[in-house]
This record gives sequence, C-alpha cells and structure tokens, in this order.
Amino acid sequence: MGKASRKKREQRARRVASDGSKGVPGGDDPQALGDAAIARLLCVNDPDNFSLAAAYACGYGVLGLTQQEGTAPYWYQQIDPLDALFLGAMHSRETFADELLFANARDAWLRLLRGTVHGKAIERFVREAVALSAELGLPLDNGKLMLALVGRLEAAGLDRRRLPKRLLPEVALRGSRVISGPSPDMRLPDPPAEAEERIKRFWKSKDDAWWGEDTPQAILRAGLRRFHDAGLPVRKESGALLPALYAALLANPGEPLDDIGKHAWAWALSLDEKSPLVPVLDILLVAPELGMSVSDTLGCLFTVPAFTRPIPSETLLWTSSPGLALPRMAFELGVAVVDTRAGSITPDMLDRAGTQARMHISCAARGAEDDIEQMDGSEDPEWVRGEPDERWAERREAVREAVQRKVRGKCDRSGGAPHRGDGPAETIWNADGSSVTRLSAGTRKLLELQVDSFRQKFGREPGPGDPLIFDLDASEPTPITREDIDRMMLDMAGMAEELGIDPVFFHAGREVGYMVTEENQDMFTKAEVLAYSRAVARLRQDGE
Repeated sequence: MGKASRKKREQRARRVASDGSKGVPGGDDPQALGDAAIARLLCVNDPDNFSLAAAYACGYGVLGLTQQEGTAPYWYQQIDPLDALFLGAMHSRETFADELLFANARDAWLRLLRGTVHGKAIERFVREAVALSAELGLPLDNGKLMLALVGRLEAAGLDRRRLPKRLLPEVALRGSRVISGPSPDMRLPDPPAEAEERIKRFWKSKDDAWWGEDTPQAILRAGLRRFHDAGLPVRKESGALLPALYAALLANPGEPLDDIGKHAWAWALSLDEKSPLVPVLDILLVAPELGMSVSDTLGCLFTVPAFTRPIPSETLLWTSSPGLALPRMAFELGVAVVDTRAGSITPDMLDRAGTQARMHISCAARGAEDDIEQMDGSEDPEWVRGEPDERWAERREAVREAVQRKVRGKCDRSGGAPHRGDGPAETIWNADGSSVTRLSAGTRKLLELQVDSFRQKFGREPGPGDPLIFDLDASEPTPITREDIDRMMLDMAGMAEELGIDPVFFHAGREVGYMVTEENQDMFTKAEVLAYSRAVARLRQDGE
C-alpha cells in the first residue's frame, strides 16, 4: 500500500472514530473520554513514530472502519486490546488473511519488545486494560471497554514514549522465521553413521508406555502410529511427519483432521527462534518441499540433539490465536483471572481456551470461505509477501497445502484426530469450538453417587440448574467455586501423608488445574500430561 493510499485509509479511520463521539456526553464517562482521546491521538499521529496509545487508537479505528466497510476478516470478532495495538502498529494497515499468521506475528513482535523499555510499556498497557475491565465490569474484548481504554492509556502516559520505526512490526519482523519459515539457505545435517540402525529401532519400538516418555522422537513415533492406523502412508510421505508430531502432542480428541496440517505448520512457526526444538521443526518443514523420503528425514533428525532430549516446556502451551496474548501476559504479571466475552479465563484454562479459539475460528472460516476469497484487503501485508526470495514463499505455501491435503485426503472430513482410547472421561470437541464430555461407566457410577448425596443433603432430586458438585456447608444447592476447590486441594494435601500419598500431587494439581493419574491420563493431551508431571518434579525439587 502506497503512502497516499495509507494516508487516505488513516483519514477514514479517523472519521469513523470521531463520528462515534457525536452526541456522546462528556464529563467522566469513560467512553466519551475514549472518543476524545482518539481524536487527539490520531490528529498528532506520525505513522513512522507511534506512541503505544496512538497505535492502539489507530488499531481501534481500523477495526471500526473495516466493520463499517464490511471488509473485516472473519476472525476480527476475536480481537482484544493487545491485538488492536498490534494491528495499529502495523505500518501497512493491510490485514492478514490467516488468523494464525496474525497471532504468530503478534507474539513474535511482543517477544522482540520483551525486556526493553517498550516491553515495560506493553506490560503497563496490559495492566491498564485488566484494571479497566474490573472497574467497568466488562470483558476485555468488549467494544465499550476497548473504546474507553483509549482515554485510559493516554491518562497513563502511554502517549509519550514513541515506538521508533525500526520496532514497528513490518520492519522488526521482516524476514523472520515466523513470517517466512526456515531460511532458504538452511543446510540439512548429514545423517549419522548409525542412522540406518537407529531408524530401524525407531519403527520397531513400541509406544505402550509412551506417556512416560517426553522426547520429540517418542512423541513423533506415537503420532505416526496413530496416522498409520488412520490409513496414512506414514513411511512414504515425509509430509505426514510434522502433523503427526503436532497431533500426538497438542491436538485434542475431536480436532478435525482438516485442521491438523494447518495447525501443525502454524505451531511450528510460532516458537521463539531460540527454542532448541526449532532445528527439529525446520527439518520437518522443509523435508516435503525438498522431496525427502521419510527415512532420510529421520536420519537428519537423529543428528539434532533436541530430537532425543525432553521436549522444551515452552512448546507445550500454544496460544497463537487472536484474543489470547493479553490473558497470557496478564497471568505472567500475576493476574489471577481475566474476563472475556467467551467467559472468565484462569492460567490453567489457557490451553483449553486456545483449542476453543482455534476450532471456533476454523469453523467460521469454513463457513465464510467463499466470502473471504472476494474480500478486499484479505491478502497478507506487503511486508509479509515481499520476501527476498519470492520462490521460497511460494514453495512454502505449496508445501503447507500439500501437507493439509495428505492429512485430510486419507480420513473422513468430519472425523477427529485419533485418540488414545477410553478413559474415565473424554472431551469431544465440536467443529465450532464447543465440546461435550463422554463419561466411562466408572465415572458415571461416581456421578450416580453424587446424585445420591444431593438427595440426602437437600431431600429432593437435582433439577436442571442444580450443581452436582456442591458446597456441603450451604443450605441451598451452591456450586463449588475455584476458591473452594483450592481449599479442598490444600486440605487433601495436608492429609495426604497420613494416607501414604505424596502431597506434591495435589499442589501440582492446584497449579495446572487438573491432576493426572495412570487411570485418567487418557483424558489429557500429551502436552497436558507433561505440564502436570513437570510441575510435580519441580515442586519436589523445590521442597528438597
């Protein structure tokens, strides 16, 4: 987009924002203050030298403009204040065609600012948004709150420090891995001398006890077994390797196989370039494009130390969706809960919220696919498209599409990712992001006992709105709160030693939001199991 076109769009965004202020009373009304702040910030805005407050005001204006024009991508409805800030900081003002690319770029940009004075300003931004949400009693992604936040940011002084052009996303992220994928100059390592023997052992190894293993090698092997059972040619197509690793590590039961390839690619690019897992993922990304066989790809992987070492903990939580960066950062700053239009989120709910967001947006994308193809401004920004090696970008897209075709071509379109069998309960995700829980016979028996307890406590049958897990001290059926559960876990931890149980299991459960045992591990993804087991190990170490 040229300077003249960009200026015209900014002027239209300014008019949309100022039109919203007409007829709005002044005084201390937060929205009126937000309207007035938008007018001031956009009038003094220098596209090459944003303040955070001005970038956010511009992002808010662009949201209003695209809604007014009917050009808003389907995933804009999930955007929250931190997303709007990133949107406003993008110099080009063009929209991303893919919500995962948008979120990955947003997260990479935030990582670049972390630890700098501008990163501190981002933290202040998050604190102000959370505080305003609590004061107004509105979700963080509510339109009224997002408008009122403009005035709040100005009052907090976030209109004073400028973001230099070199830190604006289109400059800071140009050529980065998150945008362009592995370097075109990447040289694959030569397989080790014993590669053939190690590959044979890889295929012969059984994964009956794989829940106790935490290396990419073991997780990939388990994923390939599942894909083999689903009819995929896992020994012939190197394009199945990355989706298999993702499916075994992060995919929830019920996640459509149509989405596995796309999500695997996006997850692989979402990681910090400094992550030790990146060399593993880069091999999996380029192998199909280079026409490598599965054996040759595995041979290369065996030269990377990270392939046979415990998978890094930071790869276990994937929140690359609009609306999730702000809650994640808020939790890092010590906030206990954030409210969104989808509901309240606590730290242990981030993984589920990520799954829900991705599946909801994927469902919306399938429903709006025809409209998106004709949507004005739906291509990736110029700074994403304009890579030095255009052929590499084209090959990257071809590989991603090929992976998706291979994964979905062998499986029923409505089927879910292969899962691990029956456990006490299993969450089945619907395509729209909603879910239902299927219970085993043993779990149903426990619920029947809980119904009996309800009858004894209240002298009647439980009704449709009555909680089955209730406060035993309340005179009326009252749901147990998170605080109640925390107290119960602490009480159980206090009694654990008398029962011959390590109390650290309960403390780890409080930390991650669930407890994993041999009996219920099938309820969870591999990433969730690892997160819990590592919390147990860390707490044990801290207690020594």
